[in-house]
Amino acid sequence: MALIQYLLRYSLLIPAYGKTNVLGDVQFALLVFSMILIAAGGYVINDYFDIRVDTENQNEDVIVGRSIKRRVALTLHVFLTSTGLLLGFYIAYKVHYLILGFIMAIGAYMLWDYSLRLKRLLFVGNFIVAKLCAIFVFSLAAFEILPKYDHEASCHTLIIVYIYAAFAFICSLMQEIIKDLRTVEGDDKFKIRTLPTVWGLTKTKEFVKWLSVLTAFMVITIAIYEFKTQLPALAYALVFLISPLFLLNVWIYQAQKATDYERISKLNKFIIFAGIVSLCFFINQ
Repeated sequence: MALIQYLLRYSLLIPAYGKTNVLGDVQFALLVFSMILIAAGGYVINDYFDIRVDTENQNEDVIVGRSIKRRVALTLHVFLTSTGLLLGFYIAYKVHYLILGFIMAIGAYMLWDYSLRLKRLLFVGNFIVAKLCAIFVFSLAAFEILPKYDHEASCHTLIIVYIYAAFAFICSLMQEIIKDLRTVEGDDKFKIRTLPTVWGLTKTKEFVKWLSVLTAFMVITIAIYEFKTQLPALAYALVFLISPLFLLNVWIYQAQKATDYERISKLNKFIIFAGIVSLCFFINQ
């Protein structure tokens, strides 16, 4: 989470506006830290409400009920979320951008509501998580860009940020659906309405395929439009983004067991990471 914010800062914002015209290092670091605290609080409360389902699905990533007691987890959620919100509102107030604090508050509430209720509604939970990821990518950069929209670099910079936010949205949506494919048996047992339990495995896999195709199209478009004469950037896009997306399509159709979906999930996380790192090619472009 922090990596993409710092890459956006140093690859797009500072080259476009200069370091003196963007948030100071300490203020920026504290805003990013507050977002991380809120996200961590959301992770803890999600585990808190999902102990039975995660146990049924043999989810090894779950910490609540194993490493942390439920009562401690609830206290930890309150501490992380409230600390993140207070810090976020304080910095937002200091830089005269209170709306960013309200965005964080809405995000924290949506993470709570997702864990408590929304994730059990067909597709709604998947969409909420993906949307929050996109908002996280977009909001802090937009705060820097929109007040300077008359600057000659603002339009192009905002388009690039939009594209990366869309990339985060689609890949996060794929990640959530892949997770649902892995846990379909436990979700079905506890009557949780997910795409695999309602649509079936075949239709859900087809949906993931088209999401990956859309992502590949986005990668190809921006690679050709932005880097058509830069062979290293084009090679990076082909090797680390387009080829893994093609491989994901192959693996998703072959997947039968939970371990297959775990492998696909790791591949998708690699694609997300590679997409974030690709921001480096915008430095001194």
